[in-house]
Amino acid sequence: MADAYPFSSSLPASSPIGTMESAMALLDRPAAPILEIEDLSISFFTRTREIPAVMSFSCSVMPGEAVGLVGESGCGKSTVALGVMQDLGVNGRIVGGRVLFKGRDLAKMTPAELRKIRGSEIAMIYQEPMASLNPALTVGRQLMEVPMIHQGASAEEARARALEVVRDVRLPDPERILRSYPHQLSGGQQQRIVIAMALMARPSLLILDEPTTALDVTVEAAVVQLVKDLGRKYGTSMLFISHNLGLVLETCDRICVMYSGEAVERGSIVDVFDKMRHPYTQALFRSIPLPGADKNMRPLKSIPGNFPLPHERPPGCNFGPRCDYFQKGRCDAQEIPMFGVEGDLRHDTRCLRFQEIDWGAPLQASETKEKVEPGRVVLRMEDLRKYYEVGGSGLGGGPAKVVKANETLSFEAREGETLAIVGESGCGKSTFAKVLMGLETATSGNIMLFDENIQNTPIEKRNTDMVSSVQMVFQNPFDTLNPSMTVGRQIIRALEVFHVGNSDADRRQRMLELLDLVKLPRAFADRMPRQLSGGQKQRVGIARAFAGGRRWSSRTSRSRRSTCRCRRRSRTC
Repeated sequence: MADAYPFSSSLPASSPIGTMESAMALLDRPAAPILEIEDLSISFFTRTREIPAVMSFSCSVMPGEAVGLVGESGCGKSTVALGVMQDLGVNGRIVGGRVLFKGRDLAKMTPAELRKIRGSEIAMIYQEPMASLNPALTVGRQLMEVPMIHQGASAEEARARALEVVRDVRLPDPERILRSYPHQLSGGQQQRIVIAMALMARPSLLILDEPTTALDVTVEAAVVQLVKDLGRKYGTSMLFISHNLGLVLETCDRICVMYSGEAVERGSIVDVFDKMRHPYTQALFRSIPLPGADKNMRPLKSIPGNFPLPHERPPGCNFGPRCDYFQKGRCDAQEIPMFGVEGDLRHDTRCLRFQEIDWGAPLQASETKEKVEPGRVVLRMEDLRKYYEVGGSGLGGGPAKVVKANETLSFEAREGETLAIVGESGCGKSTFAKVLMGLETATSGNIMLFDENIQNTPIEKRNTDMVSSVQMVFQNPFDTLNPSMTVGRQIIRALEVFHVGNSDADRRQRMLELLDLVKLPRAFADRMPRQLSGGQKQRVGIARAFAGGRRWSSRTSRSRRSTCRCRRRSRTC
């Protein structure tokens, strides 16, 4: 078991349930949950059909308890959170069940009562920070509004509280941060501001939707510790949505695993991590990279196939078509209820065969792949510098100051290898990427793409071949997709720009293949970005980034090579 699952075995003493003190605290909690979700069903209504996003979902959070909600993108985690907040939009509706907060049904509250609770007693940290920040107000003004509106604090008290919380989330120069506008901060810094905003009112229930996606590991650890300290100090309960099972282990007391809109396993961290009893939970653990493992000798074991669309769920077990233990005529014969796992407290699973499966069986070795030897140099960075001049506008703004975003950056990347650029938030990673893309131009230094120097060539002056050679998957998928264009059309548009395909039918087929590549159902081609989850939008961005790659593939026809307009004759086209 220890070899198959990196997190199973003994839990660390720093985990929420790893100490006797925490265990006693769990026993001392009152019986009444602070949040109780009972058979919650949520649907979205379109012009053509009702789309059931969440079905008969049940979960409870005790005072001071942290519950992790995990699962694939699109399984309904964020929809559950929005259902708790009663913020499902115009076409979303709770069609069954109820959500109780401190014993009160949130659906029966008036808009005035909900406004009083939101932000003060229930706070939510959204997945996309810029969706929660007003670009026209300074960070300080937005933070100060929380205690001033919900707690009646004075401006001086609110500012002191804002400074305290900004220091808690480890942002440098808090005074400058409060004077800044959101666009002047990096993505990780924006996320920390949103976390600080949620903590300002010391809420009773904190909902965190992928709160550390844009944070570096050092700040992530600090924020996790801060959230845990808040829970202990103020008795704050948490519903923690994350793809990071290691983070859930460190942060949460209990875990609920979701698949295709329903809970498939729930229980304490100890029970689920050490004694998982659902094939989907097992598959999630098998998708985790093992520390120190050779990725070529032991590649990750991904879950085969795609999750079902909400209106195309299979009969019986939703996970059946992707399950290694599926039995036809049994697992698809009836709806699968939740079964209690004997010997464990509040440990349930939605699997008919959980008592028959050998959960301790060793993981079969995946297909091994030989390591690819790096080829010639594709990209060379030589002493790159990128400076920004701030102030000194000539209108009494004072002397100009220089911000050094990148300083003496040098490296090279070869064919067949992946080069990682890592560092803390605000260290210049995204700035370097923008310079490479041509969205910014370098102050000095050289960027050699094959045999061409591109550091001073902005994006609008790059030809199609150069643009297709350097593509970027941006940090924020929400702002990189056109909200008025379908997913398929956005990928096809990239194929048109890069002159891929000889006809509309060719380009549509290539678009569908790109959706397959990122494991999105082909039906998503006709969806709008707003109909996708955050993780699904990111996968669309990845598919679009690969749209120009086929023109250089080995399968390109000989006639296509003869008409290639690439000016870099050293490259095989």
